[in-house]
Amino acid sequence: MEADLKAALLAAYARLLRPLVQILLRNGVSYTEFADTAKRVFVVTAAQGYSDTTATVPIAQLAIRTGLSQREVGDVLAAADHVTVDSTLTHMAALLGGWHTDVEFTGPYGLPLELPFEHSDRPSFQKLVHRYCLGGEPAQLLRRMLAVGAVKQAEDGWLTVLTRAYLPSAENIDSVERIGQAVARLVDTVDFNRQERDPASRLFERTVVADYGLKQEDLPALSSFIQARGQRLLEEIDNWISGRDRPEPERNDVVVHTGLGIYHYVDDLDKN
Repeated sequence: MEADLKAALLAAYARLLRPLVQILLRNGVSYTEFADTAKRVFVVTAAQGYSDTTATVPIAQLAIRTGLSQREVGDVLAAADHVTVDSTLTHMAALLGGWHTDVEFTGPYGLPLELPFEHSDRPSFQKLVHRYCLGGEPAQLLRRMLAVGAVKQAEDGWLTVLTRAYLPSAENIDSVERIGQAVARLVDTVDFNRQERDPASRLFERTVVADYGLKQEDLPALSSFIQARGQRLLEEIDNWISGRDRPEPERNDVVVHTGLGIYHYVDDLDKN
């Protein structure tokens, strides 16, 4: 049974890796670079829970668990934990969400206000950044939002938000960060539900399938339907979340980072 489970896991991971490897190949990443990353993730993940310092991590145990040599494990632990990536994905999503839901930055009927960059007596883009992107640099974030077309700036300097969803283009580094976030969260959810014995405690994760397929000419209509209804659902949930009191750790509130992701899949998408 254990051998069957391992074989099934490896087959599932091979299927999971195919689209990810396609992305790596398309962007000139070699197998050696991928293998080095996989080795680092194997070691760091296996080391979690042992200690906060690499000096007390049992290298011999990690070598046995990962199948790597003690030297390889030691080299990984001695290296930097991660590579710093200049991504503003989280900040951009937070700003757009706050601009559309926070009562200080919305007007009648919940419509987002036009904002000056800075103002001492009224809502401003600078105040929005300080509330939703602690430590963020307002001028830099505004340049990013203008560059991707999420915001437009009038001649008098006032700012109008143009979208609630941030979908970075392929050449934008945020699009790569988005892949990591989306895939990791989906896999974490599926794995949590797989291990959780109580059905009532499992997270929501469902799939709708066209059992007999769909005529190709019907695909654009389905896509439009999904985008409209899916966006509406996400905005309703975002509004519900925004209506709750913000957690305050200084008052011993336990903070849980959570959300919902929706995706439309088409098998063999590149062949359509």
